[in-house]
Amino acid sequence: MVTANRDSVEEDGRHNIGKSLHANEPSIIDLLPQLENGCQVRDILFDEVSEALQDNSRLARKLEALVVLRKSLNAHRGGINHKGAVGKILTKDDTDKLVTKDTIEECVVTPLKTGVFISDNAVKCECAKILFSTTSYLDTDVCVALFDTDTLRSLLLLVEYSAGNRGNTYIEEEIWVATVSIFRNLLMIIEIPFDISRQLLNFVCNKYDCVAVDFCHAFITKVILPKIAQNPAAGTYLVQSGHHMHMCRKATTYLASVVANVRDYAILSKVCATLVSISEHKFGIDLLLETNCINDVMRLALSVVSRYELMLKDQGLYYHGKDMTMREHITPQNHQLSFEALSVISKVAFTAHRRQISALLDLGVAEVLVKVLNCPLSSTLVRTRSANTLGNLGCESETEVQVIIDADAFPILVRTFQEFTEQNTRVEAAYAICACASKANRSQVGYIISCTSRSDPLGSNTCMALLCDMMDFVCKSDPCNEGNLRLCRVVLNALDNILAIGVRESKIHKLPENPYGRLFIEHQGDVKLAKITAFPDYHIATRATQISRIFFNRPRLWNSVNLEAVYNI
Repeated sequence: MVTANRDSVEEDGRHNIGKSLHANEPSIIDLLPQLENGCQVRDILFDEVSEALQDNSRLARKLEALVVLRKSLNAHRGGINHKGAVGKILTKDDTDKLVTKDTIEECVVTPLKTGVFISDNAVKCECAKILFSTTSYLDTDVCVALFDTDTLRSLLLLVEYSAGNRGNTYIEEEIWVATVSIFRNLLMIIEIPFDISRQLLNFVCNKYDCVAVDFCHAFITKVILPKIAQNPAAGTYLVQSGHHMHMCRKATTYLASVVANVRDYAILSKVCATLVSISEHKFGIDLLLETNCINDVMRLALSVVSRYELMLKDQGLYYHGKDMTMREHITPQNHQLSFEALSVISKVAFTAHRRQISALLDLGVAEVLVKVLNCPLSSTLVRTRSANTLGNLGCESETEVQVIIDADAFPILVRTFQEFTEQNTRVEAAYAICACASKANRSQVGYIISCTSRSDPLGSNTCMALLCDMMDFVCKSDPCNEGNLRLCRVVLNALDNILAIGVRESKIHKLPENPYGRLFIEHQGDVKLAKITAFPDYHIATRATQISRIFFNRPRLWNSVNLEAVYNI
């Protein structure tokens, strides 16, 4: 009986709870009016926007419709979150009905071309924004059909108007951003006529903002450089007298002016990326040298070093105990900007021929790279890129090697290889040392062997031991890694040059043996060279075998060094 009563009580409790829950929820009948009202609002909004877009006589109403259309297009085609957006948004289906080639041409493009909105900047601005969204989110076929030559000229007039020498209002700035961004997107879609491109570049080169620099980057990398590179003689600067070369020179001059006058990180970062693309061509390097751009790029590369020296001067901190405190005052943007500027110099050093490298060294690039390496606040990426650039500069001839020696680069390169644990940094430091050693003459090899500063001519660190350490480092690293393969090649080149000079030294001074070869053997170099003869790369293994046979009569098998002791031979 008690159990039955308890069960009945529990059932009544569950029933009451269910009734209370359902009582708090609206019924379907109550929701129907709200749903009907929502559908009516949606249909009314679509009808209002459709009618207003076609009505050019009431510009205020048309402006509201254009704003709704733009927000809806960005929300449904651009993936922009519209839940927090202020204002009305069409549904995706209604947006798709309006965002067609015919509707945009009739309601936006044609009125712009005919000058219907000439007196209303706000409407022109919204039209430009819609066309920008069109080039960003709609299909290529729609853009090709919409943007004919007449449309491009109408947009060019808006660019000219917004770029004028007047106190630009907010709306004029918005027009400038939208129209230039339209042309930037169209560079990837259609071929813009030359006269329009030339006028547009003239307007852009008068502005120092992100939009202008973004357009210049796209124009150079997607249009100008590919056009010039199609010419078989594109590598020769003097033969480039066409209009594309003229525009490339103008754009490069503009970028050099931006680097010299702008301090905004985002702008300078984009400029450096553009300069890297220009530096991939020898004629581009001539343009950079002609515009004196390298000096300002070096200033950017020293951004961390300059701040460090300023802190030392202001606070009188000449000891390293405060390095951690100083690091807090160096922003990630400082490190990134220094790296990107060094990337420009590195690309120039990699691409340039000997005359251009000589001009680069005359500007003091080697001294800048040494300063960056010596700065305790320089990031790992910056150190790696600096060492790589020194290697690219020194692998030309003994003339370039001497400039690097005069800059006192070798002590810091040796210290970088020996003290840093990051593998890429060690690889690039070793590459720089060996690249210079492979091109060095007798006196330069004598200096490199010491691997110390000019103030201590006796030296404190034998380079042969360093070469052996590098060979050991290569053998312990991934043999399939391209960086390790490159380092292995340049180590063998350096060893070959040093041992060949040692042979000449022994003949000149009538020595019984190669002095550098003797140092090499004392540090187990022949054993480590024998390891490289078994390297997976065929060319590297063959080169190591040749060096071993020429300078040491035959390869010494590293895995059978102690055979005599084992077998009592």
